Amino acid sequence: MDIIKETAEVGVWRGTGNLDEEALENIEYFPDLIDDAEDADSAELAAALADTMEAWLQDAASDGTGRPGVVYVWYDDHAGQLRMSFVSAGRDDLPFRASLLFVDRAQDVVEEFLAREYRDPSDQLKVFALEVAGAV
Repeated sequence: MDIIKETAEVGVWRGTGNLDEEALENIEYFPDLIDDAEDADSAELAAALADTMEAWLQDAASDGTGRPGVVYVWYDDHAGQLRMSFVSAGRDDLPFRASLLFVDRAQDVVEEFLAREYRDPSDQLKVFALEVAGAV
């Protein structure tokens, strides 16, 4: 979980508003968080993610642009990775081709990751997202 905590220090990159570019520049991959899923503590992993996401939100809110933003986490079942990224937009603008299901807890995504569940392409992709409001 140290890799997640270290990511909190990276902060976010704000481009010119191209969501695909921002999503790719800000993406973080967590492929090897655990060696044995049975020994992982989903609550501890979810708490580390939530803390890192909050750090990214604070960084985005203090960047002086006044633009909204969203930091989000999901489980990429094809790569077997927990992933996190940021874009200068609202959560309804996330650059995914899949239909999204927003969940209320990071732990919902973590549990899917730990179970190594595969998602049928017709199923919604679970995403946990936190937003920073833009200047009014």
